[in-house]
Amino acid sequence: MLLRIALAVSEKKIEKKLVKHFEKFDYLLLFPENSNLLGALGSEPSDVIVVSEVLLPVPFSDSIKMITSLPELPVLVVIAESGDESYHAQLLAEGVDVVLHSKLSDADIAAAIEGVAQKKFASRSNIIRARQLTTEPRLSDFVSNSRSMLSFINIARRVVKSDTSVLILGETGVGKERLALALHSEGARSMGPFIPINCAALPDNLLESELFGHEQGAFTGAVRARRGAFEMAHEGTIFLDEIGDMPLSLQVKLLRVLQDRKFMKIGGERTIDVNVRVMAATNRNLAAEVEAGRFRRDLYYRLSVVSLLIPPLRERKEDIPELVQSYIEYFSPRIGVEVNDIDDAALDALSEYSWPGNVRELINVIERAMLLCDGDIISVSELPDEISTSQRQGKQDAALLTALAGGISSRPWKEVRGEVVAYYERIYLTELLAENRGRIADSAAAAGMTTRALNEKMREYNLDKKDFKSR
Repeated sequence: MLLRIALAVSEKKIEKKLVKHFEKFDYLLLFPENSNLLGALGSEPSDVIVVSEVLLPVPFSDSIKMITSLPELPVLVVIAESGDESYHAQLLAEGVDVVLHSKLSDADIAAAIEGVAQKKFASRSNIIRARQLTTEPRLSDFVSNSRSMLSFINIARRVVKSDTSVLILGETGVGKERLALALHSEGARSMGPFIPINCAALPDNLLESELFGHEQGAFTGAVRARRGAFEMAHEGTIFLDEIGDMPLSLQVKLLRVLQDRKFMKIGGERTIDVNVRVMAATNRNLAAEVEAGRFRRDLYYRLSVVSLLIPPLRERKEDIPELVQSYIEYFSPRIGVEVNDIDDAALDALSEYSWPGNVRELINVIERAMLLCDGDIISVSELPDEISTSQRQGKQDAALLTALAGGISSRPWKEVRGEVVAYYERIYLTELLAENRGRIADSAAAAGMTTRALNEKMREYNLDKKDFKSR
């Protein structure tokens, strides 16, 4: 996060010296209006507030309480006219963090404030470090026996220490944000913040504010200035999820930030410089979106310096046994159950399922099964109906295929034609619905058929759109 220092200093000589001192650091300097000091300080976020005692409205105790209770919990530094230590102690008792005598040299005042700023930065870094040590994913979490997964992990390991932009591709639920967080936590910016933004979750006007922040009064309801995600991600990583859903008007502004590493808040007149690594993710085909005119070509090239495609779970089912065991070990102490294994029949059912919701769905299924399990081993009875039903249908399909293959050439084509068509028709519809996440209109359009015809076929083969939606 870009550290903000507000300077409300009555002596211009001291203020000029402080500005000159802090210009060589990576801080954002603010100059609140002295005539309405408390209102100005309350209208914009600050991490460190330096104020001359003579500018504080009386009673001092109320002013100090108001400043130190701001949402950012800023560090308050007061420059006092008096050098009386007992008076300084009184100010400290009221809640001031540091009291400096105005007769100190400019260098001493600047050094003291710099020490306070560094302490604030270190405190924030320690919080980030403690959180990462206990919760952050690592690249080693992406264990796999799949050739496609091993290939993408190898590329990820090559770029983890770089500062280049990364575009993560894959279906919903494959773990795109988890991969971005792993790249961040093992990279050079690991001590900086990781700020995720879902570009599809907010209306256009709110998304712009989320990304770049806004000034007080920039629009109706903007009663206080606000930091945006790019400022929050300073010296860290910003992760733009569902980047394919970003409107074209914002794509232009994002491209400018990626090129120049500077931006202006909504309603602002001041350029803010930031140092961030950008990662983005989408489940859309961005190359196709570019050709369709819905995504800027120049932004696509800027984001996709390195592209990482996470394969869907249905294409790497050899990973399911190891993933299941790892989730059992993860959830067991957290949800307070004694479950420690899964039987072969249940594991077979999981392996035969199509997993439209990918790894996210598998995680939910294992947690649910553990909560429902009466013993210490998960069985098929604890799995959702769609998975156990899928297993039964898979066995029926296998039996049909075996029967067809066993004597298909000895029977008339008119006799076997219906069985063969039905078998492959069901496979086609299953893959079609999985690809479109159970969306009937999209599936019908892709198949070149009406929604009514698709619904009839789904009833014929006992297919339910709910089984193909992401969980």
